[in-house]
This record gives sequence, structure tokens and C-alpha cells, in this order.
Amino acid sequence: MSIKRMLASAALIVPIVVTSIPSQADAQIRREFRRPVPVRVIRRPARVRVYTPVQARRRIFVPGRWVQTNRGRRWIPARYIYRR
Repeated sequence: MSIKRMLASAALIVPIVVTSIPSQADAQIRREFRRPVPVRVIRRPARVRVYTPVQARRRIFVPGRWVQTNRGRRWIPARYIYRR
């Protein structure tokens, strides 16, 4: 085998070998993962005191129910709401 042929084959093989070596940049590739859904804090409305019978008539009963959320079903208990 001649020296020219050896150098030519080495010139073809070296770039392929160099690109196949893993680098630090390959190790830093972020893998996709499922992020949890941020939790929303549900604040209870401020309690309204019933001072007069008119306010008592405006009080409406809302029955308890199931609500579908991103994390599954959630029970919301029954409560009274006040309409103005």
C-alpha cells in the first residue's frame, strides 16, 4: 500500500471518527418531560353577615357538585351565596 493511499484513506476516516465522539454539548441536551400543572389556589369568598331580612331573602343555596380539573375530579361542598 502506498503512502498516498494511506494518507487519503486517513483523511476520509478522521472526520467521521471525530464527529462520532460524544461531546459535552451532547450531554447538555435537555430531555422533554411533562411539567406538572401549576396549582391554582381557590380562595373562599369573604363571609357576608346577614343583618336584615332583605339580605336573608337574597341568600341562594348552591348544592355541592363535582368539578373536573386538570388533576381529576374534585368535590365542591354546598354553600350559600349572596346576590345583590
